[in-house]
Amino acid sequence: MNTRQTLTRADWIDMAFDLLARQGAKAVRVDLLCKALGVTKGSFYWHFDDLAALKAAMIAQWRRAAARDLIETATGTRLSPRELIFSLFKDVQQRHANGGSIAETALRQWSSADPVVQKLVHDADNERLAFLTTQIRAAGITGGAARSRAAFLYAALIGMEQLAGEPALTPADMKGVIDAILRGDEIASG
Repeated sequence: MNTRQTLTRADWIDMAFDLLARQGAKAVRVDLLCKALGVTKGSFYWHFDDLAALKAAMIAQWRRAAARDLIETATGTRLSPRELIFSLFKDVQQRHANGGSIAETALRQWSSADPVVQKLVHDADNERLAFLTTQIRAAGITGGAARSRAAFLYAALIGMEQLAGEPALTPADMKGVIDAILRGDEIASG
């Protein structure tokens, strides 16, 4: 993979996610990408106008994979709300595209220093949260309780991603948490 003709935009984006996951946002630099891919900077500029364009492409791809594609896949089936929620959790845990949960953790760290990344991560979070809220409402929980329970489940999902490689909850445990949320028992608040 050392000529411009053999590299694609996707190759650059994949390598950028790899560097992001392994070394953090500061490693997403043209010189480090070129070194990792064994090419010159001219090859980079063949595919992207500048580093900002690569970062925008990374974020757009992550958002598609992190929210829209997962939700579209889950809702394209005839599953119960419980099964749809579990499917989302399972898909997020097993996702390997774009560096998987390690890259998502790195993206969240990157978002703390970059307002553009922060907004797009926030938008993806809102999409996932809306999906969970819809499923909880479809299971019969209404009003603010549906949103609160969705937020709790989403916090569990994000927490599981932060524990990349060491999931605190097995799939069986996660099913139990989802079932407890969907039972409709009162959740105490502050």
